[in-house]
Amino acid sequence: MNDDAKTLRDRFTPKEGKPLLLDRQMCALRFSPSGKILVAGGTDATVRRWEANTATFTPLPALTGHHGWVQGIGFSPEGSRLYSADSWGELRAWPTQERTPKPLWNVPQAHDGWIRGLAVSREGKVLATCGRDQLVRLWQADTGAKKHELSGHNEEILALAIHPEGKFVVSGDLQGVVKQWDVTTGKCVRELDARVLHLLSRLQDTGGVRALAFDPQGTTLACAGTKPSVGGNVQGVPTILFFDWATGKVKHTASVGNDGDGYIYDLHWHPAGFVMAVTSGNPGVGKLFFQRPGEAQPFFLSTKMANCHALAVHPEGKRLVVCATNTGSNGNGRQLDKNKEYPGNYSPLHPWTLPG
Repeated sequence: MNDDAKTLRDRFTPKEGKPLLLDRQMCALRFSPSGKILVAGGTDATVRRWEANTATFTPLPALTGHHGWVQGIGFSPEGSRLYSADSWGELRAWPTQERTPKPLWNVPQAHDGWIRGLAVSREGKVLATCGRDQLVRLWQADTGAKKHELSGHNEEILALAIHPEGKFVVSGDLQGVVKQWDVTTGKCVRELDARVLHLLSRLQDTGGVRALAFDPQGTTLACAGTKPSVGGNVQGVPTILFFDWATGKVKHTASVGNDGDGYIYDLHWHPAGFVMAVTSGNPGVGKLFFQRPGEAQPFFLSTKMANCHALAVHPEGKRLVVCATNTGSNGNGRQLDKNKEYPGNYSPLHPWTLPG
């Protein structure tokens, strides 16, 4: 694409719709491959669902049975199965066509503790997970049988992605180490250096690889997090490293905002060749932005939403939903509600529509 920034803004600047207000905070958000269902994983151990084939999101019965935060969500390519993973280390598969489904299979201890990432291969045969136990595991997507256990990271693994060709998995950890694994052999074949996304400060490991995504052609890997400047109350600039997949070298670094803007927590590629990402930083600070590799600044940036943690992109690429946090969620000092109670946070879901 050779369009200038103005042309990109005219073509792709989205329009925000009416937020969907929830009663809990959500961790993960995805559309089904058909675009008819929107799914969110919650801090209340539920998987929330909505009919999404119209502008109005109609609730469907929530899926229950997890015991911790549901941070991993994914679908099989044809949409018949939904996968969910939680902070207790449980992995589940659900039929998507049933109104009140029961799990097709579940692995109660897929990982020892928090499952941080989940990815499904393009052909749908392989399911990959990673977690706090410093392991990547590959599963037979239709049965839940374990295929490989990939070890070699020395820190918690926070993100992973499967290459479009299905031959390799990449995983990124807290220290900014990205490993490339062969799906067939389970061997690590290469490391990519994203250590700029990590800082040891005040005896605290800060930063890490928070999101990984391949472009549709598999030629560029976007690796995102923050470029931290201090730990404690973490300060850092949201940053994406664009790796050339052939060479394994960083061909462009995009830093968006300033030290208080925090982490990029989710990103997706648009078929037109740019990434769409969301950030969460200091209390109340959140961004949705569109960034083309090689450009100094995003061609679209919104700061209207607070502390954005997940982004769902409709398969047609014309609708987005951002999972954010309610305003006024500043912790100590927040005003009590009418019942003199400390109000809990919740996640508004903000729909956006792209032109055309």
